[in-house]
Amino acid sequence: MMKRSLCLILLCVPLFWRSLAALAQETNELRFLCFNEGNECEIYADLLSRFSQENPDIAVAVEVMAGADIESHLSEAVDTGDGPDIARVADYRAFAGRYLDLRPLLADAGAFTGGFQAPYLEAMRAGAGDGLHGFPDAAAMVAPFVNISLFEQAGVSLPGAGSSWDDWLKALEAVAAATGTPYLLAVDNKDHRLVGPAMSLGARYFDENGALTLADADGLREFLEILNQLKAAGRTPSDTLLGTGKSQAYFVRGETLMYVCGSWKVEEVAAQVGADFDWTIVANPSGPGGGTCVVKATALVALKGSAHPEAAARVVEYLSQPALIAEFSARTLTVPAHLEVAASTIDYATDNESIAAALNAFVREVPKLQDQAIALDLHPLASVYYEASNTYLRGYFAGETSLDEALAGIKARLTGTTQSDEER
Repeated sequence: MMKRSLCLILLCVPLFWRSLAALAQETNELRFLCFNEGNECEIYADLLSRFSQENPDIAVAVEVMAGADIESHLSEAVDTGDGPDIARVADYRAFAGRYLDLRPLLADAGAFTGGFQAPYLEAMRAGAGDGLHGFPDAAAMVAPFVNISLFEQAGVSLPGAGSSWDDWLKALEAVAAATGTPYLLAVDNKDHRLVGPAMSLGARYFDENGALTLADADGLREFLEILNQLKAAGRTPSDTLLGTGKSQAYFVRGETLMYVCGSWKVEEVAAQVGADFDWTIVANPSGPGGGTCVVKATALVALKGSAHPEAAARVVEYLSQPALIAEFSARTLTVPAHLEVAASTIDYATDNESIAAALNAFVREVPKLQDQAIALDLHPLASVYYEASNTYLRGYFAGETSLDEALAGIKARLTGTTQSDEER
């Protein structure tokens, strides 16, 4: 009887340890709150299913929520201890202080930070420090769309990378004269489309203390004067600068040679143009500040209060690998913010060569981004700046106010809001 009991105990020991192991695996169940701009959550779910196959001790449930609802939901959920472990967010500065510090949990923090420009990571921090909380997973960028069929018809070569606005305006004028195209370029009075040219021409939006004050507006002044001169000459549609027309409509009808807009419009433009003409994205024209554009990136972050911080860190680190970022970008038709990935051509998952070529052209702009071009849209006063800019510049283009008055009004709005925030 004793021998039989001992055998039962010995048989139960491995079963006991296997049960403990199974229980240990089951404890690492993570929640990932995601929002879609296209098919991002579906692709993340697929990538994470592969992660769980390689890491059977971690399971990740992807919960999809409308992007407009995530901010209010996260604020309440994290504060009450019911937040997800990982989230995809747009306004990631808004949650600074609620993020998990991944730095002590990452296998290689240096490799993690090395692929991303500093302003993205700094925007996630509540204050000074070197904490790591996540990474930008997709970038929305601005650059010129150009009708290359009309360039070919006119026998004019596209200005190359590094060309100035003067170079482009001369080429556009030559093509318009040869083809009878009404407009050289079109741009809506939405300042995120004007910031890149302004910065390229030397504008400084932040002062020496890092405050958003439009410290040096000369580059912005120069580009606005270019647009106003084109408007006066009838070479750019006036309604787009006055906020009553859309530049995209002029471009897809073949009425303007150049259209300044963002990567988020690529698929829509491709569908509207169809086979009517060939078009491409060109490098942002250069000036004293190089050739940059403004950018807004979404981010993948880990959150405080996670019951499994080590597991959350492993998931974020896995998804931040260049090969995974490249695959995510290819399958979601988005632009990566990772410098190593942006240094190569992405094999986008589309049969439309115009879409693939356009997105890769945006990818080539990633390494050219100025720090201020990244920091602007992440700043708490970005919406104040854009609202003031759109209002005052509409008055300038309508001839209701001078450019000096418009720029002074924008600066005053920023300074006044900054002082008010500090007083509170």
